[in-house]
Amino acid sequence: MLRMSTPELTVNSAAAKRLANFECWVFRDELAESPGDLPDGACVRMLDGRGVFLGYAFFSASSHIALRRISREQNEEPSADLFRQRIRAAIAKRKAFPAEAGRRLVSSEADDFPGLIVDQYGSVLVAQVRIAGLEPWRAALTDILARELKPAGILERSDKEFRADEGLPERREVLHGSVPERLTIQENGLKWIVDPYQGHKTGFYLDQRDTRAWVWSRIQPGQKVLDVFAYTGVFGIGAAKQGAQAVVVERQEPLLEIAREQAVLNGVSDRVQTIAADAFYWLQAKAEGRERYDWVLLDPPGLSKTKADVPQARQSLHRLLVHALPLLAPEGKLVLSICTYHLLGLAEEIVRIAAAECKIRLRIIGLTFQAPDHPWILQVPATRYLMSWVIARDT
Repeated sequence: MLRMSTPELTVNSAAAKRLANFECWVFRDELAESPGDLPDGACVRMLDGRGVFLGYAFFSASSHIALRRISREQNEEPSADLFRQRIRAAIAKRKAFPAEAGRRLVSSEADDFPGLIVDQYGSVLVAQVRIAGLEPWRAALTDILARELKPAGILERSDKEFRADEGLPERREVLHGSVPERLTIQENGLKWIVDPYQGHKTGFYLDQRDTRAWVWSRIQPGQKVLDVFAYTGVFGIGAAKQGAQAVVVERQEPLLEIAREQAVLNGVSDRVQTIAADAFYWLQAKAEGRERYDWVLLDPPGLSKTKADVPQARQSLHRLLVHALPLLAPEGKLVLSICTYHLLGLAEEIVRIAAAECKIRLRIIGLTFQAPDHPWILQVPATRYLMSWVIARDT
């Protein structure tokens, strides 16, 4: 039987230059030719204007990212063997991170595996397939993960907005074994509940591990801590374990139910107060009062998905800050976490403007990033997506 030849697409010089420096995305306006009727998810050979091979990539007919490179070598066309090698390499890099604490095993482009996320919680894996190019490979990927890690269960959580960007339906299903409704992990001696089916991301914010450890190590008994956009209250509950009094603010009551369970689980329910409220309005109301906190933990959700959303995102972040900064006690600390790639380079300017409006002098005392099992590749800027600034009120 004749094998169909792999389609070819030529990219412009700007994209070719980036690809030569280990970048992996080509945007739609960087295609030097029309893709014609190329099907969504097709594997293509990328070429520069001189016909030089730049790698194999998955094509998207609907996303603004038209091509995502999966390999750089002529002899590395996508296959089950190639994917097995990539997954094994990714797992090997995470040996220092215990599965019982939760860990990211495969981190998409940061592991040369665009479109695949795999998180491990003990004996359970939760995976996300983000692009059309991987859809035909779902069964093969499940088999590889099952053979390499022998998990009790594999859950697919491909039910996020990124699927719509690729023109794909949402999907949530158990692919292997069984996955319970709740999981429990341990981090820094504390126990946390993971909701793999309904929770944010794959059920837990594993990427904030380093920031949590930094903050918790500096909490003093008796301090007042405000945890805003708290999700299931992990930051605040960890602070309470250090002897602080924590106020946990989250809009969704089901998440606060988990927060209360976790407070009991860790023996700090008497030092944790939960409040169901929209953080934007709650902070504004509190800023007009006289209540002050030693720590204000501000971890808003992604405020912009594209560059076009940046102006509105700036306004939203500025609004949060002008209401959060007045809540700081003398020498109080603000921990600002930004998970919006397009805002990372603007965050300090936005803080400066808000501080000027509040007439508050600030100093930076710490800076953290996503945990190292969520790698940041220097030549792939979008793999650095999370930063946290620890800012002290200067008196």
